[in-house]
Amino acid sequence: MLTRRFALALSAAATTLLTLSACGDDGQAADDRKPTRAASSGPAESKQPSAAASSDKPATPAELLPAYRIAYGMSSSPMCSHVAWDDPGCGTDLTAAGELAGAMAESIKRDFPDGQYTDVEDSAGQVVKAVNTVRKLGCYDMGSTPPKTDSAKLRELCPSMSTIASLAWLNFETNVSDW
Repeated sequence: MLTRRFALALSAAATTLLTLSACGDDGQAADDRKPTRAASSGPAESKQPSAAASSDKPATPAELLPAYRIAYGMSSSPMCSHVAWDDPGCGTDLTAAGELAGAMAESIKRDFPDGQYTDVEDSAGQVVKAVNTVRKLGCYDMGSTPPKTDSAKLRELCPSMSTIASLAWLNFETNVSDW
């Protein structure tokens, strides 16, 4: 079991290094360019990292997560329970987490139709649902319209809902690392 985890970690590290060492159109190394946030680029389809480059076999979720983290600007887990209910930075982090999880779920569904990674796919769906709930409430400046709920109630509700989203994210990460 330890050998398998080591191999997965080594593979994920290699994928990250390959992604970081790739050159852009201008010849500048990817790790020298400014990172992009999920909200600043095009649709999620354009951000999806490619599968295993040297094999016809699709990359596992554990192999893909480091590349998805880079593509969606996720350097850490989204934790918003100690910030103001209208903090836009937290909204950006939660949005990136939801988009990343949604893209991973689509990738898993497409590349592994036999249901091999159902736990990962299900936990990714829980992240998306939790983030969408936070968005519907209008927490963390995530909604396009002002929240309909009283701001006094949102001060209490938003941190609780973001904690649920953060726990869903941690469950997703755990399910990915189990593979």
